[in-house]
Amino acid sequence: MDQSTHERWWQLHVRTAKGEDLDPGERETYEAGLSDLDADEKKHMKNGDLLMLRRLKSEVENLETTNAQLQARTHRLDRQIWTLEGACMALMGLELSSLENCPIPSLKP
Repeated sequence: MDQSTHERWWQLHVRTAKGEDLDPGERETYEAGLSDLDADEKKHMKNGDLLMLRRLKSEVENLETTNAQLQARTHRLDRQIWTLEGACMALMGLELSSLENCPIPSLKP
């Protein structure tokens, strides 16, 4: 598709995106341009590119799974912290955050 044809097609595309109706001739021009652009894209997409995209998609899915597992672990740890803070408050009458300035006994002899 040459530059002037693309510019005409782009105007039709913008109108279509805005929900405007195109007359039959404009609709035909728009659909033909869309087909040309799709064909160009497929022509430039090589098998190696497709394999890379599939590999990247798989990697993203694996990372999403790992992320979900880490979020679940974070949630469990937050619950444990909440439980321990409650126990600390019951035993000492203090919140853990108020113990920041308290000296911690050394375990060294």
